[in-house]
Amino acid sequence: MTIAAIATANATGGIGIVRLSGDKSVEIANKIFSLDISTFKSHTLHLGKIMHNGKIIDEALVSVFKSPNSYTGEDVVEINCHGGLRVCKMVLEALFQKGAMPAQAGEFTKRAFLNGKMDLSQAEAVADLISADTDDAVTVAANQLDRQLSNKINTLRDELVASTSHILAMIDFSEEGVEELDYTDLKSTLKKIGSRVSELILTSDSGRIIKDGINTAIIGTPNVGKSSILNTICGEDRAIVTNIEGTTRDVIETQVTIKGCKLNLLDTAGIRESDNQVEQIGVERSKDAIQKADLIFLVLDGSRELEERDIEVINLADKSKTICLINKTDLPKKVNFKNEFLKTVYVSAQTGEGFDQLYDFIYNMYSVGDISEKIIITNPRHKQSLLNAKTLIDGILTAMECGTPFDIILGDIEVAISALGEIGGMTVSDEIIDSIFANFCVGK
Repeated sequence: MTIAAIATANATGGIGIVRLSGDKSVEIANKIFSLDISTFKSHTLHLGKIMHNGKIIDEALVSVFKSPNSYTGEDVVEINCHGGLRVCKMVLEALFQKGAMPAQAGEFTKRAFLNGKMDLSQAEAVADLISADTDDAVTVAANQLDRQLSNKINTLRDELVASTSHILAMIDFSEEGVEELDYTDLKSTLKKIGSRVSELILTSDSGRIIKDGINTAIIGTPNVGKSSILNTICGEDRAIVTNIEGTTRDVIETQVTIKGCKLNLLDTAGIRESDNQVEQIGVERSKDAIQKADLIFLVLDGSRELEERDIEVINLADKSKTICLINKTDLPKKVNFKNEFLKTVYVSAQTGEGFDQLYDFIYNMYSVGDISEKIIITNPRHKQSLLNAKTLIDGILTAMECGTPFDIILGDIEVAISALGEIGGMTVSDEIIDSIFANFCVGK
């Protein structure tokens, strides 16, 4: 089946690309192009007219990529037309009328995976690269697409496979002089592999933050300036600011990138006791946001003395992940409290004072430095597979401490190999494959 879809964004632009893939790509595209595409050499680009029902739709460039040297491993034709949405849709509709079928979400990349052009972790990196919104997210996804993770996992699997092969040879050909595998050497090998798996797992927290951002809750009592701080960080008015207590009654979410670190900012409702049911629901959501946050901005009003309700909010915050913001430095300072936090910054949402220092703190807390040569786990599926493999390896080592014979531990080593193979898609189920590609955009 030959599929077609618009590969560029669903928006007006300078260029729009309509892509076909399948054994009839050239035949179908040929029916609407003014030149004979079947005569084109692979990886060439040709200018002509897109024709349908006797009318010219557009003047376009058509590129041809012949199997197996294409993105999907099949014949691929890409029509580069002018980037009006209606133009692209008319070209696509013409292809459907000539026999192409609509592509499903991620179907081009799925075909690339099924045809052996990339493994599953590389396919997932394609989606990550498209959705990346920081430099680090781009770098991590590009490294994964470049097989850095795949090569690391394959090396670990190869070492385990070599051990199982030796064990099987010992069991099956024990009378034919096969050299026995030293028990101590096998334990040493498994420990080294387990250690490298652990190192990958440890990168997952940084990976999640690079990919998804730092969940940052802005908390405090009413009227300390939480919404003003949100607006200052965003550089625009995202939250309503008034002198009336309880103005913010729900969690307001927005994203901003600070010195390369993506923050998912949550401006929470002021925490206080209230008879208003709606406000109280907002307060409960604020408390929930505190529990889930990676980073907390605890805002205090520096122009007044601490109140009992301020102390209650302070006690809610996890000190290890809290930056205390003493707001309103443009007013006379009256706040006085024992600093219980790792970092405290005096700021003014009115003048912008102190925010550069805040941004430096965030960078120093969450930046992972130069990641160009690092392998970082950003995908929860990959992390779970690594955790499964590590659990199995630890179990094997425990069994070996008890003197368990080779033929008994062989099965668990093979399961560990399978767990690592899930990352690249060697041992993963069709259901998981389908669910992964269902999250892709159509046209990729």
